[in-house]
Amino acid sequence: MDKIEVGEWVRTVDGKFGIFDRYSSRKSSSLYKSPFNCFIKLQNRKTSLQCHRNYIKTHSKNKIDIVEVGDYVNGKYVEKIEQYKSGKSIVALIGIIDKKDIKDIVSHEQFESVKYNFEEEE
Repeated sequence: MDKIEVGEWVRTVDGKFGIFDRYSSRKSSSLYKSPFNCFIKLQNRKTSLQCHRNYIKTHSKNKIDIVEVGDYVNGKYVEKIEQYKSGKSIVALIGIIDKKDIKDIVSHEQFESVKYNFEEEE
């Protein structure tokens, strides 16, 4: 996996979004060796989350690159993502969302974790 730069957007394996803060400052010769060598800033969290590099699914300098089909961007369901010469465009259920207009993202993993299934009563 390629190295993540400070300030890049990250998407975790469980669908959280954040900004890469830093790598651990522990020296390789340190007695305390932890596999949790990355720190990411997550929304609604006061301190950076210390995690393993494998916890970060994707990273990019552009928010649009961490969006996946099935996510909700600005409240709209993402049907597909298309690649153009000028970059990527998100094709949502209603219209196209330009990368500079991304205000909020709800990942499909987050959506699945909070959805409520209604069952028919007999």
